[in-house]
Amino acid sequence: MKKYFWLIVSLFVLFLNPTMAFGHATIISSNPSPNEAMDTLPEKISIQFSENIQPAFHSLEVFSQDGDKIQIQDSAISEQSEKVLEARWNGTIDEGIYYIKWRVVSSDGHPIEGTIPFQFGDSAGLSDQENSEVNASFPNSFNVILQSLQYICFAALTGILFFRLSLMQDSRLFEASRRTRLYLWLSYAGLAFSIFCSLPLKVTIDAGVGWTDAFKVSYIKEVLNGTNFGSVWIIEILILLLLFLVIYFMLENSLNKSLPYLSFIIIACLMICKALTGHTAAVPNQVLAVLMDFLHLLSMALWLGGLMALLVILPGLADRQAVQDKKTFYWSIISRFSKWAFLFVIILIVSGIYSSLQHVPTIHSLFNTTYGQLLLAKIGLMLVMIVLGGFHFLRGKKQTKKLGYSVGMEFGLGVVILLVAALLTNIQTAMSSPGPIEKTLLTEENNEVTLMVTPNEVGDNLIQVNLSNEGKPIADIEQLTITMQPLDTPNGEMRLQMKEKNTGTFTSKSILTMPGKWSIHVHGLTESLDSINADFIVFIGNS
Repeated sequence: MKKYFWLIVSLFVLFLNPTMAFGHATIISSNPSPNEAMDTLPEKISIQFSENIQPAFHSLEVFSQDGDKIQIQDSAISEQSEKVLEARWNGTIDEGIYYIKWRVVSSDGHPIEGTIPFQFGDSAGLSDQENSEVNASFPNSFNVILQSLQYICFAALTGILFFRLSLMQDSRLFEASRRTRLYLWLSYAGLAFSIFCSLPLKVTIDAGVGWTDAFKVSYIKEVLNGTNFGSVWIIEILILLLLFLVIYFMLENSLNKSLPYLSFIIIACLMICKALTGHTAAVPNQVLAVLMDFLHLLSMALWLGGLMALLVILPGLADRQAVQDKKTFYWSIISRFSKWAFLFVIILIVSGIYSSLQHVPTIHSLFNTTYGQLLLAKIGLMLVMIVLGGFHFLRGKKQTKKLGYSVGMEFGLGVVILLVAALLTNIQTAMSSPGPIEKTLLTEENNEVTLMVTPNEVGDNLIQVNLSNEGKPIADIEQLTITMQPLDTPNGEMRLQMKEKNTGTFTSKSILTMPGKWSIHVHGLTESLDSINADFIVFIGNS
């Protein structure tokens, strides 16, 4: 069976087809549109986003150029689509320049806000600086620390339970250790604290208020009733209470073999709850995304938690052995953990590749976005951890010296990785900036069609097409048109007539209205009425 296990894993990786996700909602269209000059007010203000928005803490406000607030009706999510936020006007407004200030919580739980300027009537026009803005705040330090604490406590609990279930032979020795009991309860207390505090923290983030208002009943109710996080948080609290009872009875009854397994399953359920909130909430194939996120968190927790148990629990348990048995006991535990750690690394790599394909579309975005740079840092730290793990595996075979400080180094790197993971969970993914693209296709007639889109983001773009044959520009092109269609919506098709810049080189400017995958069809017609056709699939960013 072991011979075929790695083959199954490899095939699983090959057949994965992750769906890309932005991580934060982006504006697809609005009425009024940014910088629009209008003579007649629309019936209502409306903004359409790229993904569903949550019912809590959304707002639409209108301000004049002088900063005076214009009275409009309260914002509401459209009955026709959960992606549309709208508000009706209260009467009319005077001629002038106005700003729509909006705020929503996207489906992944991250609040975003921005402004849309527009002009009504024949007043002075908008200046070039009057641009639409979208802001997605960087996670505050307390948010990162609290989430890192939750990850570390997950690791501590799963690690010690794994130690008990898979590495120990004598369960009574395990439960009798005062250090083990203290370790378990401290880990549980840290996990409970991080989960309890996540609710008022969520209030401060979503409502945009300080900690003095974080415990306001109306805000808490809105989080619990109007966000995905609220529903998951209630489930987490109930699971925490159950986990407390199971750990208590497990420590009081060392002969019961089912309670440690039940504790492990309960903690795994808490990890699934964690995976349900975050970037996975914005992925169409949410079940697979949550599964892979859960496996990534579980394997990292088992690896790091196992190291914690080796550092904190193993020395004390080894001292309880007879003098002649200490060395055998110590290295037998190390040997068993090393074999499991290899499996954890494989799962981490598989799930990490999946997540990277979801959130990092291009090499450019990997090196030129905050998300991509943090991901590179995480990968680098994990590679060092793997090297240290290999070193410990080899030392375990020789059984000469105890592992010593190098295990502490491996554990410390794991803690830093969890800090980076907390940051990655709370910032916009690298999908926002895939970078300029250049793709070349070879037609059946051996014509080379090269498409370039710059900067390849929502808004103004320069589109260029180069036509050549055997390396030479094609000179007899009568006309060249491109048809662009976003794949996620049935509408929005655009057709452009390209202008010839040089022989075989055609350019045009176009406004791309939404992020995501686009189909671009290039159609050229020669003077002899021969056709040149090429179809491209490109990914448009949302910066």
